[in-house]
Amino acid sequence: MRLESLTLISASLVSLILFSTVAVQGASIPRTDDWQIAGPYGGSATAVAVDSQNPKILLAGARQSLLYKSDDYGNSWTLLPFPKRAFGQVDAILIDPRDSQHYLVALSGTSDAGLFVSSDSGHTWTASKTLSGFTVRSLAASASEPGRFVAGTTQGVYLSADAGNTWSRISDPMNLEMLGITAVAIDPQNPQIIYAGTTHLPWKTTDGGKTWESIHAGMINDSDVFSIFIDPKSPDRVFASACSGIYRSANRGDVWQKILGIPNTSRRTHVIRLDPTAPGTIYAGTTMGLFRSNDAGGTWRQLNEQQVNSLTFSPAKADMYLALEEGGLWKSDDQGKTLAPLNNGFVARRLTAVTAAGKRLFAIQALDGESTGLFTSDNAGETWQRISDPVGLAGVHLESITGIPGSDQVLFAATQRQLFKSADAGRSWKPMLLSGTYKEKGKPIRVRTAKGRYITRERTIEHTLRPSAINSLTAIASGTHTVLFAASDRGLLRSTDGGSKWTFVTAGLLTPFRKVFASPANDGRLVALSKLNLYFSNDFGETWKAAQFPLETSQINGIAVPPANSSSRVLVATFRGLYSSKDDGQTWFVVNSGLPISTVESAIYSSIEPSVAYAVEFGQLYQSKDGGVQWSAEPSTFRALQIRQLWQPAQLPDRLFAVTNDIGILFRNQAYIR
Repeated sequence: MRLESLTLISASLVSLILFSTVAVQGASIPRTDDWQIAGPYGGSATAVAVDSQNPKILLAGARQSLLYKSDDYGNSWTLLPFPKRAFGQVDAILIDPRDSQHYLVALSGTSDAGLFVSSDSGHTWTASKTLSGFTVRSLAASASEPGRFVAGTTQGVYLSADAGNTWSRISDPMNLEMLGITAVAIDPQNPQIIYAGTTHLPWKTTDGGKTWESIHAGMINDSDVFSIFIDPKSPDRVFASACSGIYRSANRGDVWQKILGIPNTSRRTHVIRLDPTAPGTIYAGTTMGLFRSNDAGGTWRQLNEQQVNSLTFSPAKADMYLALEEGGLWKSDDQGKTLAPLNNGFVARRLTAVTAAGKRLFAIQALDGESTGLFTSDNAGETWQRISDPVGLAGVHLESITGIPGSDQVLFAATQRQLFKSADAGRSWKPMLLSGTYKEKGKPIRVRTAKGRYITRERTIEHTLRPSAINSLTAIASGTHTVLFAASDRGLLRSTDGGSKWTFVTAGLLTPFRKVFASPANDGRLVALSKLNLYFSNDFGETWKAAQFPLETSQINGIAVPPANSSSRVLVATFRGLYSSKDDGQTWFVVNSGLPISTVESAIYSSIEPSVAYAVEFGQLYQSKDGGVQWSAEPSTFRALQIRQLWQPAQLPDRLFAVTNDIGILFRNQAYIR
């Protein structure tokens, strides 16, 4: 093996994530010339806010720095170009009560956390210079003094008297108990009275922050305070929700009384609110669901079982909006008697794997509640539906899935330890034994023949081995039957009888394998990615040939395999650019003609044009029309998104898909790119 060309890039460039201020439209707004967000809609929402002046407008946040906007009471959502911060979580949203175009968004969970501000309805954003570099968890606006905002941060309580343009810390920086602020609230009649919840009980100031006092009489010691709510009609009445339950005060927090009635009151109550149309009605959003009390906390009724992260009311019709963990956004217009999802266009999902079975598409989200989130699409990926409660998967978290190319009913899926099969398009599943055999030569032995002579015989030993961890599954059509591969930490397994019997491909390949990549033509050409090497096969995996790759295989993000009868090159997407080989991996070239030598997340070949390939680098799509030699950037870009995988099922040659790290699946018509 020889390396023809190698150009390295700096580590800082590898870690750079570019950001574009171009808004990406939701799938609810048809697009014919660009990518569409297809879903599956839903996921985990962390915050929701409604415009007090224009209740049609709502903002909703999620993890991975996702921020969505609705202009129609939440019936559809559009992804806003919020600054992309890896691992960032939107904890709080404030829409200026005086200015419907002025948004403040609190971000946590990242070194670039802080407060971000937009004055043009979310089209552009700036980071607050004062509230930058540390976590901002809560925001509040004064009802009696316009432009007076308060922010709760990990560095204390901050106050702005000019609608968030400038901020000053009003809590004592030497008071260690007031460094972790989790909730803030401003008295609706007296703006000098400010409440602050911390990870250790609540505090209050009556002079605008000059002095603070701990207000915890009646509250269980060491209670993390998640939210504080003041009755707008009777400010003496204050509610607080904490890890130890729900509390009520009739004297502005001087003394607290614990409200009982919710089963297991030690459950974490994230948010407490009063119904604006019925002051005696209290809502408690907990880790175990939404509860309502119609008698000021005397008795409670559970309305749902999904964790509530945020809750707000529309000032016009008192509609209630919920941000749920794993459930997305929901709405109730009848005091919680009925709840309806509002996730059209809202996506906050990281899909583990995607596959096609016939023309039906499937996707899984491994960590989605107590079981796997299993989704399907019957219309080429334009819309997705969740398969509710698939039989046999209760409590199971699938991590890989593959469909049979010639059937829209048969699927194989796996956890790290167990293989499953479905014969009814994912509605029910049965576990299968995944145990493989392999043969190796043993020591020759001397045996005596019938004539009394001794001869030396070679012998073969057959071993049975159970894989320790299943990393991926791949199904490839071969004539009238299907070849299945299971890449595991103990080696690569192969089955030609529908998964009943498995064989480790050879004794020499008993090393950890990550995945098998196949030609879109399903013509037998494969590349297997192991922890140590790449392996090439031209006969559906019956025989393999090692090909030394110039980088550690941990640097590889994906592999594009051209058809066997094509002059196109094998392409390997890595953290250090795109590599190509035209001789089954014996020599490698670094692709630098039109494509930056940077992190390439994925590369694929077209299933209808063997010489056409696509690659994505930091969200920029590139195309090659000559088998991976020359590349050009496509005019459309999704740089604000984190693309993990390009995907084009052979059964849907006119559509190109992009699987993201956080907003599910995008698609674009192939005819536009060709």
